[in-house]
Amino acid sequence: MQISLEVRNGILIAFGGFLWLLLENLLGLHGKYLGLQPLFFWLIILIPLTGIYFNLKHKRDKHQQGSITFIESLRSSSIVTAAVSLTSPLFVWLYIGAVNPTFLLLKQENEIKIIRDSQLDANTLMIREDAIRKSYEAISYLASAFVFALAVCLSLSIVLSILIRKRPIVSASTSSETVN
Repeated sequence: MQISLEVRNGILIAFGGFLWLLLENLLGLHGKYLGLQPLFFWLIILIPLTGIYFNLKHKRDKHQQGSITFIESLRSSSIVTAAVSLTSPLFVWLYIGAVNPTFLLLKQENEIKIIRDSQLDANTLMIREDAIRKSYEAISYLASAFVFALAVCLSLSIVLSILIRKRPIVSASTSSETVN
């Protein structure tokens, strides 16, 4: 069984996201320095950015003889996006289930602490605390991992498809033949 280039790269990108979670955990961003985690979390976008870029570059240079249209590159990167979006929740589930089972509870407690320190009235505080508790349930967190991967990869796919496209190189002999 042969897996397509796009699916393989999508799984590798999702695995890279899992390795990023492990690195954040190792650096204490999922424990001792949890307050700093949102600042460093956005750097995870570098993983799908480089993964999708190199997938499109490889597709253009090796499979398309150096040229690729916007539609062809968007089709290829959309397959990568689908693979990332479907496998990212599996890696997040592995992380919150096996590697760091207390992560969601710590995130929830940290968010509730921030909300309580913000001088809100009791009714608003209760509503926001309830929303935080629901958002850090495992199924909600996995759904948000899916949506995040989909949104980020799709946005990057569109931008990179615009940037990576190349028209075929027309040689002088071919262009003179078409003129005649």
